[in-house]
Amino acid sequence: MGLGKSIYNLTNLFTIYRWNNRPALLRFTEADNVFHSLLLELIAIEFLNKKGKNLSISNNIKAKIFKELPKIILSDVSLDTKKRILKKDEKIWEKVLQKSYNELKENKIMQFFEADYDRNFEGYANFIDLMVSLKEIEINSRIFPEYFEAPKQETEKKLRDLRLKLPYINDLENILNYVLKTSTRMTTMYRWNKNYRNIKSSVSSHTFMVISSSIIFYYLNNNKDKQLLDEIIIASVLHDFPEAFTGDVITPTKKKVEGLENIISNIEEEMIDEWLIGDEDTEEIFNRFKHYMINPFEGEYGRYVRTSDLFNAMLECAIEIKAGNSQILFREAFFSMKKELKKFEFDFIYELIDEIEKITFFN
Repeated sequence: MGLGKSIYNLTNLFTIYRWNNRPALLRFTEADNVFHSLLLELIAIEFLNKKGKNLSISNNIKAKIFKELPKIILSDVSLDTKKRILKKDEKIWEKVLQKSYNELKENKIMQFFEADYDRNFEGYANFIDLMVSLKEIEINSRIFPEYFEAPKQETEKKLRDLRLKLPYINDLENILNYVLKTSTRMTTMYRWNKNYRNIKSSVSSHTFMVISSSIIFYYLNNNKDKQLLDEIIIASVLHDFPEAFTGDVITPTKKKVEGLENIISNIEEEMIDEWLIGDEDTEEIFNRFKHYMINPFEGEYGRYVRTSDLFNAMLECAIEIKAGNSQILFREAFFSMKKELKKFEFDFIYELIDEIEKITFFN
């Protein structure tokens, strides 16, 4: 299996829906869920480093992605089912995960994400995962309380237990809730919105793919600069965050009239500033991040983020074509982005494009 095929398989997380054994108003995919956790982890790392911790952005972000990779094979297993499995045999689930990782060894993306959480961050990562799950539960429990009240109570109890163990958690949780309330909008925004999709991708699921691919591209280019990797990750996580305020204004619209793109950029910055003013603690954390949010494609880090953004837009076209979507738009966009990608002159991109093209049109 080539690397292009491995990245293509990562889009399986677009079609794995959570809480799929319950009626729901809003369904998060696994890709949506991972994005929100990655965003909140980035914020938590910055918050804790301001408190004197020495946490690695790259190691902890990679550790979260690595943790999710078995779902490419396993799909989603509900929390209740996992709990019952563990009750019957504590070690059996570990064996399931290990076997999944072994099966994934032929999946070449594994090597780019193999990392462990910093020991003093793992508890916060678990807390964040529960927070994101609770957000999904809370939204759906308003319409279907009879299906979500039990998991809601269980998740809230786990959060209460963790609060007793984690320093600074009350202040951090307020910031994370403020951000999550906004980032959840990105899950309800679908890309290519005016066109029929066989396999929908939200702005949040697309961002998960951009983060993952940007990290892969960094290593493929034989980089050793860890500060550059941190910048790539920050900009990847935040590159579409302004769309939570403006909505998904597609590129052809932005370029319809000269000057419109600049106006939209100014509006994005205004809306972000207004949002940050609404919570002083969040504003302080975002001081370091705001530049990457407004200018995600700037400088050396921006080359990787923009390449990944275009590559994944091309990938979304590929999975639509492969799934039988006959709209000419997706073929035209596929080859248009293929042409754009080659302008970045990364040696590794040519082989990846060729492999995705073969999967799309010849397999």
